[in-house]
Amino acid sequence: MKVLIVDKAVGYRKLMAEALAAIPGVEVAGTAPSASLALRKLGQLPFDVILLDSEAGDRSCLDFIDHMQRDFARIAVILVGRSSSQDSMATIRAMEKGAMAFVEKPDRPEGEQARQQLHNDLLPLFRVLKTRSLTKMPQNTGRNGQQRQGKPPAPDSALRKSAPVPPPGNLEVVAIGISTGGPNALTQLIPAFPGNFPLPILIVLHMPVEFTATLARDLDRKSQLRVKEAEEGDPIVPGSILLAPGGRHMLARREGKKVIIGLDDGPKENSCRPSVDVLFRSLADCYAAGTVLAVMMTGMGNDGMRGMAKLKEKNCYSLSQSEASCVVYGMPKAVDDAGLSDESVDLAKLAARICEIVHTRRNEL
Repeated sequence: MKVLIVDKAVGYRKLMAEALAAIPGVEVAGTAPSASLALRKLGQLPFDVILLDSEAGDRSCLDFIDHMQRDFARIAVILVGRSSSQDSMATIRAMEKGAMAFVEKPDRPEGEQARQQLHNDLLPLFRVLKTRSLTKMPQNTGRNGQQRQGKPPAPDSALRKSAPVPPPGNLEVVAIGISTGGPNALTQLIPAFPGNFPLPILIVLHMPVEFTATLARDLDRKSQLRVKEAEEGDPIVPGSILLAPGGRHMLARREGKKVIIGLDDGPKENSCRPSVDVLFRSLADCYAAGTVLAVMMTGMGNDGMRGMAKLKEKNCYSLSQSEASCVVYGMPKAVDDAGLSDESVDLAKLAARICEIVHTRRNEL
């Protein structure tokens, strides 16, 4: 697997090369100090992966991603940068356009600790890319199957492996767990909900601290429903979409007849904070049987699988994103393999299927 490293700082180019050297089957076949020079090299040599500094120098990160999507769509792009607020919007937009993931740079481009940090963050991503190359699965990008913004989905348009009848009961909340490939997938999913969608939607996405607020604002601009980064005490009410803040667990908490958001700085679970498991467990404790619709989307690892098992004990209805439409079929696979998914649904049809289930359940009551 041939890698091109693009970073304006020679120290970080060297550090990334050292971090990749210990990953079997990976070869650093080129480096470039700017995006423009990187594009020239792409026209001269075959590469499989690009490690791209999110501050791409003389050419904007977004411009570079647009060029990649147009001329080199088969090459995976992993962003490497800092999670400072001034860079977060460009990074979020790049991931919405199809960059595979974001990896945070160490504070200094030197030392064994910095090299090990980068190695640990990059290793699982390259394992996924290796598996994808062996199975010849195409990379899911931002332009494949994107639904038109703001258009309410047709109830009968969902493509799924099976469509069992949801258990009876009054649905009260939709909960979504998502990770690698999340910004791109949410940009397709959230704007597809109509403005009169009658349930609250809670989302846990594995993202650095600065990025979740930026993503929430961006989704809010594109959507008919209100989207915001969750805050302590926020009411969980119909028609709202609350995104867990980076670096904090989000859970549901009942206060009298109301259900509100709680935020927690407890230990990471499944190496994650926020963790999907934490949210799902809290929903199982907080909501009555048969009232939660849980959705597991693209992501690495198995965060959310145990929480989904708890929800299934309370007769929740569950959807998993289909393997073919995932950037990384990890979290949905864990749910599927455990027999916890009621349906597997393509990303492009997921909003439609959620609306269909909610509409059908409400008409039956």
